[in-house]
Amino acid sequence: MNFNEYCSSVIDHYPEYVTQKEMCAILGVCISTAYSVQKKGMIPFEYVNTSEGRRQRIKITDILQYQYEKMCFTELENEFIEGLRCYYRRQLHKFPKLLSVSDVIHFTGYSKSAVNNWILRNELKLLSYKNKRLQSFHRGKGTLITKDSFLIFLTGPYYRSITRKSAAHKEQAEQYEQLFDTFMSKRGADIV
Repeated sequence: MNFNEYCSSVIDHYPEYVTQKEMCAILGVCISTAYSVQKKGMIPFEYVNTSEGRRQRIKITDILQYQYEKMCFTELENEFIEGLRCYYRRQLHKFPKLLSVSDVIHFTGYSKSAVNNWILRNELKLLSYKNKRLQSFHRGKGTLITKDSFLIFLTGPYYRSITRKSAAHKEQAEQYEQLFDTFMSKRGADIV
């Protein structure tokens, strides 16, 4: 489901602006989580003076976009992941079809031990035949990883949810999120 379909199925049930308490009910979160999300700038808001006092005013489309992005993060196939796959495919176009561990290190910015841990945990799949690793023909190159399995790893929830990201990973994630937000805001402008 894309954002337009998601938004059109839900948006009629709510007014254009809601309070923080109503936002908590919509998202199913407690007030402290709502404060945390707003403090991080994930959902914009403004203060307005009402007869009951000063209240937050939050646009429903901003809440729905946040909810949609959260939903997209946990799904394996959706608009966000398809776009992320295309983004990484473009970033990897200069790399060979068979990558070495050093290629993965260069692209992700993580250490050799981190990449080896991903391989040991079977998060990053190696090129293998009958459950045996295939080694590079070139001496000292070691383990081989197909570009397709590396793309699956990059777009999977494990890699995206790493909390202590490398500088390269942060830069790539921020760059893609800006592209996706721009794309979503252009589409969201059609709805609002």
